[in-house]
Amino acid sequence: MNTGSESHTAIDWNTEMARIRQLRSTRTKVGPGVSPAVVVVDFQRAFTEHNQCSRSAGLALANTATLLDAARRCGIPVIYLVMILDSLDDRMLAQRVRSSLTTVCERGNPWTAIHGMVAPFEGDHIVEKTVASGFYNTRLESLLTELHIDEIIVAGTSTSGCVRATVTDAAYRNLRVSVVEECVDDFRILSAQASLWDIQDRFGDVVTLADTLERFR
Repeated sequence: MNTGSESHTAIDWNTEMARIRQLRSTRTKVGPGVSPAVVVVDFQRAFTEHNQCSRSAGLALANTATLLDAARRCGIPVIYLVMILDSLDDRMLAQRVRSSLTTVCERGNPWTAIHGMVAPFEGDHIVEKTVASGFYNTRLESLLTELHIDEIIVAGTSTSGCVRATVTDAAYRNLRVSVVEECVDDFRILSAQASLWDIQDRFGDVVTLADTLERFR
């Protein structure tokens, strides 16, 4: 008689990771829109300078700076999403119960500042939020409508949290979504890769920085 452990083959996570990367590369693309905006998700000090950040955070910031420079030169709107809390009680229940980086996101705390590598320029838009999604109880949707945007080009952190939540809600609104792989970061490495596959499979497109810069040219 087989036991439960004997009847299931152990998962090789390296093989599984390679498989989802291959699936992502061959999944049908939704394609770009005609009127995009770049949306930068939570690239604040609280989420880019904490003690679990790795070199990948700095690389994503540097790549995003390149993306933003190209977008501004083309007149593409840039929108920043930032976590700003008037009270820590404004957070989701799970964040109030568990330890969370959002404890330093109260209004006026210097950790809420956008990282200097991707600092806003005059004419950029800043949208405050209190939960993961940039669409929940914010002015993001009305701003996109006002700017006649049909696609969001996404950079930011974290891939498996606020980026994914914002992408999901954008897809529900029939916006085209392009997540620039080199411009997003997550210290949860496995969660990030799974989320990129889910985004490509269900909600939008995962694109390269090189292809995005070529579009802008």
